[in-house]
Amino acid sequence: MRQTLANQRGVNLISLMIALTIGAFLLAGLFQVWFQTRQTFNAQGQLAQLQDNERMALTIMANTVQTGGYYPVYLNYQVPAPATPYSLLTSFPIIGDYTVAGQSIYGTGTASATGANDTLEVRFVADTNTLDCLGQTETQGSLVVNLYSVVGTNLECTVSVTTLAGATIAPVTLPVVAGVSHLAVRYNTLQTPTPATYEYLNASAVASGVGWNNASTSNSNIQSVQIALTFNNPLSGQPGQPTTLPAISRTVAITVPNPSP
Repeated sequence: MRQTLANQRGVNLISLMIALTIGAFLLAGLFQVWFQTRQTFNAQGQLAQLQDNERMALTIMANTVQTGGYYPVYLNYQVPAPATPYSLLTSFPIIGDYTVAGQSIYGTGTASATGANDTLEVRFVADTNTLDCLGQTETQGSLVVNLYSVVGTNLECTVSVTTLAGATIAPVTLPVVAGVSHLAVRYNTLQTPTPATYEYLNASAVASGVGWNNASTSNSNIQSVQIALTFNNPLSGQPGQPTTLPAISRTVAITVPNPSP
């Protein structure tokens, strides 16, 4: 019995403290690895969401611009034919911001990199295949107006619809993407002086200069639209990260309608 008790020895206090200290260092290292991995995962998720928002915003806006001035001319050949044949002049009357018959695009702003945001407004006549900026189809023959603007940090689109009977449906406004800091829009116009020159102008310069449409022919003076979006930086709280990112842009050619039916 005495031999058994003599062979049993416990861990002294110093050994225990050393073991606890080593364990604490190991746990701290593991926690640091986990924390850094979590931060990296969150940052990758935020950057992936940013890329999705950038891609979606430019795609939707480009599709809207390309639809501008569209009207279903093929319906003129149906039986029976419409009472008022579809044409550029009859489809896009002078109303609201549109001061020339046949005008399908309008905007406001000075396309500055900072300061007030620009707006972009595009209209078309709906058929069963056209989509507005909210991804909806409207009643065939309706006049659809898509208005893009930045409110807070959201890129929003407002859809206004006027039916064939002339009734106005209440506008619907929904966010397209979040995290937008600024919207700037420029318009490529064909100036008529000799020699003719192509240049990009802001909305204010277009309105006070060549104009949105040629008043005599109703042909659009706008050849293409350059959209520039500035997004907030999702990593702005980290050291060395700016508040906003460099602007991304896309230039979209539009179909210049012919006023003939």
